[in-house]
Amino acid sequence: MTSPQLFTVHALVHEAAARFGPDIAITDETTELSFADLRSAAMAAAGALRERGVGRGDRVGVCMAKSTEQAVAILGVLLADAVIVPILPGLKHDNIAHITTDSGARLVITDEARADEVRGAAPAVPLLYGTAPATGSVDVLPMSGRTGDAVPQRAISEDLAAIIYSSGSTGRPKGIMVTHRNLWHGAHITTRYLGVGRDDRIGSVLSLNFDYGLNQLWQSLLTGARLCLHELVFPMSFFQFAARQRITVLPVMPVIITRMFDPRLLRSQPEEDLSSVRTVCTSGGPVSDRMLKLVGATFPHARTFLMYGLTEAFRSTFLEPEQLALRPGSIGRAIPDVELLVLDDDLREVAPGERGELVHRGGCVAKGYWNAPAETAKRFRELPTHPGETAVFSGDIVTRDADGYLYFVGRRDAMIKTSGFRVSPTEVEEVACRFPGVDACVAVGVPNVEIGADIALAYGSAAGVDEVELRAFLRKELPSHMVPRHLLGRAGLPSTGNQGKIDRPSVAEMVRDHLSG
Repeated sequence: MTSPQLFTVHALVHEAAARFGPDIAITDETTELSFADLRSAAMAAAGALRERGVGRGDRVGVCMAKSTEQAVAILGVLLADAVIVPILPGLKHDNIAHITTDSGARLVITDEARADEVRGAAPAVPLLYGTAPATGSVDVLPMSGRTGDAVPQRAISEDLAAIIYSSGSTGRPKGIMVTHRNLWHGAHITTRYLGVGRDDRIGSVLSLNFDYGLNQLWQSLLTGARLCLHELVFPMSFFQFAARQRITVLPVMPVIITRMFDPRLLRSQPEEDLSSVRTVCTSGGPVSDRMLKLVGATFPHARTFLMYGLTEAFRSTFLEPEQLALRPGSIGRAIPDVELLVLDDDLREVAPGERGELVHRGGCVAKGYWNAPAETAKRFRELPTHPGETAVFSGDIVTRDADGYLYFVGRRDAMIKTSGFRVSPTEVEEVACRFPGVDACVAVGVPNVEIGADIALAYGSAAGVDEVELRAFLRKELPSHMVPRHLLGRAGLPSTGNQGKIDRPSVAEMVRDHLSG
């Protein structure tokens, strides 16, 4: 295992090469690299970055399609003692300009497909190609031809490793400052409760541009598991990939599950042998009963872990598979080596069943927001009971049962005030998602002078639903003051850039546009 004194990605890379050298570390559709090859390629990239003036603490954007080259570029930035700034390839001009400007990126590593967009958004920032384009003479990041001793490394565990831009609920994305220690702890904790080991094959269908997706790379380096990259476009191609690679661990999100079983693209149950999948884990939003049934039917030998987290602290809770049926609606309890507090406005622990804000302590707590001291001061604070330590105030309102299992109520800043009641959107959404055919939904408040706000529910349904029946179901299952006045159905709801979660601000804007049209 990694030396206790070396809580860095550098240590993960070098020790993985020493322990697992010839074993395959990472694959995509065309390439596979051993752990030794991955280290050599990352060191070559690090040396090239140093030669181009990148130094300790410099920010380097990485905007590439998911591939072994993207993984090498990420590790190369870190081995150059610089800070990765992941930029989702699907982002457009304004968001790319904001991220590169706000982070002060020294250069951006990109590929041919994204180069023009990046160049237009950040004309003053030099570009370095991660892979050679088909035509033209450009500056390409070398990934071979350098020995391991050529790039001395000075980074320590408290140095920044990444600035991950989160969409947030309002305004421009904020950059969350993540250290090497944060990444190291995240890998150790996750592999512990999921039981990931050297014989595993991790199916990487998540983006390598945010904490959840990147954690699969750190887990691979830590345990010797093989990381198999796949870009999910068509469900059948994914299931063929999972069978061909004999995937054993499959990290997903609700939006990924929806795509996997989209009835417009998946006409029948997959016929591939998927018996190798032993673990499915999901984070990034609530998972409906329908989703759980589909996962269970498709991967009959898999145990399903529900997880909850926030980029500011990576991971907070997990719900053991054995508890899924016993504690419906629970987001689980604290992951190993983390303490979760449920506090009232006076920072006192609330009793079981009472509502309070979830506050996170532990080694995964980030440093704060880049270039945003006021926002950092609101979210990253010291607790009177733990002086000298920074905790994350999540802004999530939860309850806890007598056994310590947590239940998400809603966002502190998202409550809808209607007819004298404070309604959590989550309470409405959880009921609506139980209706057959509803894949995802968002409840928002629409101003109404007479009662404060009406509730509008936007829902995604690939299969389609009968809106009259849905409305009748909601009236039956919800108190009268929580029944949405407005319903808006779509085949799917918009998702965020870097994280793939439902883009709640965009949904709210869509609802407003629809009602005003």
